Amino acid sequence: MSMANKPTLDRTGLPVCTLDEIEDGFLLLDPQDRVVWFTRPVLGFFPYLTDLLEPGARFTSLVQQEVATKLGSVFADDAQDWLERRMEAHTRPHGLVDERLPDGRWVRILDRETADGGRLIQYRDVTDDRRNTDTAAHFTLLLQSTLETITQGICAFDADWRLLTWNSRFFDLLRLPTAFASVGTPLSDIVHHLAAQGEYGEGNPAHRAAEVLDMIRTTQGRVYERPNRDGRQMEIRIRPIPNGGAVIVYDDISARQDAQRALRQSEERYALAAAGSNDGLWDWDLASNSIYLSTRWKQMLGHTEQDVGDGAEEWFSRIHPEDVQRVTAQLDAHLSGAVGNFESEHRVRHRDGTYRWMLVRGLAVRDTSGHAYRIAGSMTDITDRKRVEEQSIHDALHDNLTGLPNRTLFLERVRQALARFRRNASASFGVVYLDLDRFKVVNESLGHIHGDDLIIAAARRLEHNLKFGDTVARLGGDEFAMLLEDVSNKGDAVAVCDMLQKALASPFTLSGKEIFTTASMGAAHASEGYGRPEDILRDAELAMYKAKELGKAQAVAFDPNMRGNTVTPLDMETDLRRAIERGELTLRFQPIISLATGRIQGFEALTRWTHSKRGEVQPADFIPLAEETGMIVEIGQWVLRTACEQSVRWHEKYPRADALEISVNLSSRQFNQYDLVRMVTNSLDGTGMDPSTLKLEITESALMENAHLSAQMLNDLKSLKIQVCVDDFGTRYSSLSYLHTFPIDTLKIDKSFVQDMGRNRHNLEIVRTICLLAQNLRLDVIAEGVETPEQLAQLRAIGCGYAQGFLFSPPLDVNAVERLLDENRSW
Repeated sequence: MSMANKPTLDRTGLPVCTLDEIEDGFLLLDPQDRVVWFTRPVLGFFPYLTDLLEPGARFTSLVQQEVATKLGSVFADDAQDWLERRMEAHTRPHGLVDERLPDGRWVRILDRETADGGRLIQYRDVTDDRRNTDTAAHFTLLLQSTLETITQGICAFDADWRLLTWNSRFFDLLRLPTAFASVGTPLSDIVHHLAAQGEYGEGNPAHRAAEVLDMIRTTQGRVYERPNRDGRQMEIRIRPIPNGGAVIVYDDISARQDAQRALRQSEERYALAAAGSNDGLWDWDLASNSIYLSTRWKQMLGHTEQDVGDGAEEWFSRIHPEDVQRVTAQLDAHLSGAVGNFESEHRVRHRDGTYRWMLVRGLAVRDTSGHAYRIAGSMTDITDRKRVEEQSIHDALHDNLTGLPNRTLFLERVRQALARFRRNASASFGVVYLDLDRFKVVNESLGHIHGDDLIIAAARRLEHNLKFGDTVARLGGDEFAMLLEDVSNKGDAVAVCDMLQKALASPFTLSGKEIFTTASMGAAHASEGYGRPEDILRDAELAMYKAKELGKAQAVAFDPNMRGNTVTPLDMETDLRRAIERGELTLRFQPIISLATGRIQGFEALTRWTHSKRGEVQPADFIPLAEETGMIVEIGQWVLRTACEQSVRWHEKYPRADALEISVNLSSRQFNQYDLVRMVTNSLDGTGMDPSTLKLEITESALMENAHLSAQMLNDLKSLKIQVCVDDFGTRYSSLSYLHTFPIDTLKIDKSFVQDMGRNRHNLEIVRTICLLAQNLRLDVIAEGVETPEQLAQLRAIGCGYAQGFLFSPPLDVNAVERLLDENRSW
């Protein structure tokens, strides 16, 4: 370009010409690669060149600045590659290269040699073009990828009956050579080749090919089946394309037809088995909720074929109301995969209104993802067997002479009453121990037979005079025990005893003689803080003996001073203070099981006291005393440090990816210590334990005593990566707001809820709700007190994460724990 043709420059050095008015940018270089002039849009593409881009600037310095800018952007990885391509284009007579700008736009650079040896560089925004091209390529790839995932063979032809698209399955099914795999291949070439290979059967290949071509080109849509040359059955679907051409789909349906034949044979065998079986058979389609019930199934319940429909409610509506919750839980456990098979014993209503005991077994059919879509099984009448079992259980728990509950059943009911009292202090109760006065005289005077008659008559009179819900039991000989529900204090219990005394004052007629008897009674009340049913019964018995000492025929309320040979609280406190230094305190470890893997996740450390003279002292006897006296702080420090030391030893001996966790209980007294965090830190530092494997268990009530202090304390513990568990969740504090306030990792469900799940549907729903709540809050859940396989199956079915209890193991000493770990058991 001559100087006369060069554009006029303004005072900034930019050319003033019409080129500035178009979107493309232009840059002119002289033969020495120096800038002669440029248009303003160039700076629109490269604003970071503003300080460099001026007449006389060297092209290489501009390119180097571009590379530096790319290295500082998200496109740094492309910088070196772009530099090589840019410089190569710059050496060509007509170079072309696309560049990705730091702001994401694409610019196309046309680098042309001028007549005088310089370069004219044109910059054009091609962002939309690149986007459209990329989108088209993406959808083309997506279409082809989709076609390749389809199990049928697919091909499409245009209006001129030339091949448009296909998948590899099309060529595989028809055994076509790859030479035909080209856009534009005529349909006639493919059909004639297949006819020549015998694909369309016997006959003249040319005639067969013509018939097929005519059918494809003239059909309005067709689906038909035919065998191929290998004898496999093919289903062909032809669908015309509106503007001409067609899509043809080939499907090998040989396996489907084989399966249909096998299904028919299976159904015939099933029908024969159903007709000949003594059990009722059932088959439940979970998707449609329809159920097949065999004729025998209906006959077992007194129904005809027409009486019972095919809905699942035909079964469930007949289950005894008390059994529905349990059956549903058992079924859920199997369908979810928690247990291998469904097996349930429950009552089903007969047509005559009575209930028959049935053993129902079933096995789910699952898809490839493990999801159950069908379950089938059998139903066996076990009514006679259950009657024998129930009688055996009744005999084991009842007195043979009077039919009253025996000591075993009585203590179990007292245990349940204690559990209710712990959950709700208003559910107080009393226990009465009764001994008939002068029974020995009656026995010796009238004989043992009439002595038994007096026992029976006294039993009936006691039953008749107690209110509904109370329990009277015979403990043996002439001794009875009574559980008095809803008795607020010892005075009320004694009042009931006085009423019973009056009832027994009326004469009994034995062998034609009037016999008078009285009774000595002792009453104990739950408010004394009993931990075991045996303890409250023992105290009631002590009070009864006191009544006898005072002259018989009266009732006495228990007083702690009656424990003449029982250790006093002062003695207990003195011995407890010396227990640590004497080495009488030890730790037991109860495993916590992951219900997802069935393996041990960790252990809870539990304190045990073996007194040098009295042997094992129950935790319920010394832990409250330690709390009251403040010794719990010193004991807690010892427990934490000992547990940490043991944890470190186990981690060294049993290395594994998911390290064993150790749970340590913190009492309310400990949690309120201002230096708790320092005490925990010292234990961790002194033992080298990983803080993330320590879990501290704190009760709800301890957390809520001082919510502000608790939140601060928990945050300090969490900063150390220590886990926090709320113990006995659901038994005390009623508000759930603290779950959002405190940094909690785990909720531990109290065993009182878990142990009654099978008998109490309310408890089952409470456990289910806690698990759902924890899942929503992303908290772990541990269910304690698991004692039966049924409880384990229910917990797995409702999504509980972890469990502990005697079903897995009682608390163990260190050696027993290591034996258990060596076994590598799973549940």
